[in-house]
Amino acid sequence: MTTTQTSLDLPRRIRHTEPDTSGLVCGHHPHHVKAARRWAAQATRTTPSAAHPLLVSLAELHANALRHTASGLPGGRVRIQIQRSPRLFLLCVGDDGPKPGERATVPAASTRLGSKVRALSLAEGGYGLALVDAMALYWDFSGNKGGPLTVRAAFDRSGRTRLPLGTPTR
Repeated sequence: MTTTQTSLDLPRRIRHTEPDTSGLVCGHHPHHVKAARRWAAQATRTTPSAAHPLLVSLAELHANALRHTASGLPGGRVRIQIQRSPRLFLLCVGDDGPKPGERATVPAASTRLGSKVRALSLAEGGYGLALVDAMALYWDFSGNKGGPLTVRAAFDRSGRTRLPLGTPTR
């Protein structure tokens, strides 16, 4: 099967035996980020305002995977999973590891998240993990430096964020 044929079947839902878990595999195309957001809006089974922090974070994590890892190369994949519990959403976004020949990196929130970023109401695009850090109750990652990584982030199902948007930080 060629890369072109492989990417035609994506994005593709991942079947789970647990009713409160949904998954999606996306390809290396940037337009899959929009498709993943649409899928996640349905997978959360909640109101748009309650899903907003998760959807924004998903878009940032997915775009980061495409921009900074082998997931953005032809044939690359991004794996997304959402678990719903009574009070939380748990979002997991996995990549294909570093691009061949490039230095491996690990996720870290940007230190640029200051009052200037807050004043912009944390607009999507370019703030990556700093945005996730502001919107999620908690986030971390698993995997080994030099291999595929999965970023996990927990969100309040009510839509509340860890830091109130528009609040200056030091």
